[in-house]
Amino acid sequence: MSTAHLVVHTAKRADNGAGRYGLVVSRKVGGAVVRNRARRQTRAAIEMAGGIKPGMDAVFVVRPGTMLRVRDLADQICKMMEEMAAFPPKPSDRRG
Repeated sequence: MSTAHLVVHTAKRADNGAGRYGLVVSRKVGGAVVRNRARRQTRAAIEMAGGIKPGMDAVFVVRPGTMLRVRDLADQICKMMEEMAAFPPKPSDRRG
């Protein structure tokens, strides 16, 4: 699944262990400072969105030109992962 800013690949784990994720930020995104900022923002957005469901692996590919606020990125990630059923159910006070 993808958006203008991210591509997400998921897979179920055989061992049903804790949810894991990886990040791919290519040099096309920018220099080292820009890539590290994109990684930090994406990690924060994943945590803000609730993390990855146990038994799932996810790889997030950040596309060039991704300069969003963490909250907006978290909303996009949450929508994508809910459609793919890789996030745990949202707590009702997530946005509070």
